[in-house]
Amino acid sequence: MNYLKRRGWLALVIAPLLFCAFAAHAQDTTLDRSSLKDLDGVRVVVEELPANVASKTFTAELLRKSIETKLRDAKIPVLNQGEFPVGDPFLRVRVTTTAAEKGLAAYRVEVDFAQIVFMRRNPMITFNRAQTWSATPVMGLSATVRLAENINKGMAQQVDQFIAAYLAANPK
Repeated sequence: MNYLKRRGWLALVIAPLLFCAFAAHAQDTTLDRSSLKDLDGVRVVVEELPANVASKTFTAELLRKSIETKLRDAKIPVLNQGEFPVGDPFLRVRVTTTAAEKGLAAYRVEVDFAQIVFMRRNPMITFNRAQTWSATPVMGLSATVRLAENINKGMAQQVDQFIAAYLAANPK
């Protein structure tokens, strides 16, 4: 029985590491930031939240609106959900969590930027969407009663990183 308990805790601790073990994506480098230059605006997409964190007061829609407000406050043009300008640029938020065990759950928050891209050597080849910039993912272990709060903090931290990257690429 102790073996099974230890194994469960081990899975809970290792799960966040596995979330990023296979991730290959853009980062927040000068080159990646250049993909944010001269955009018509940014659409915000928050993927469906895991069931163990979603509630009436913590929804993908509320997170999206919160992010849009932060972007507008930073003078970044925000596109409506039905607008699809050249390149279809959007800021994407993805939240993953483990199942709660003994009042704890692991979580990972990812904020990245995707848009339609073309291959330079053959512009006829279009990738529907490619990730061209990403914030540093936030992972952690949280008491389930504070899971939404910790996820929100991680998301806000990454959105601030995006705002800094966008403003660096688009100085006034």
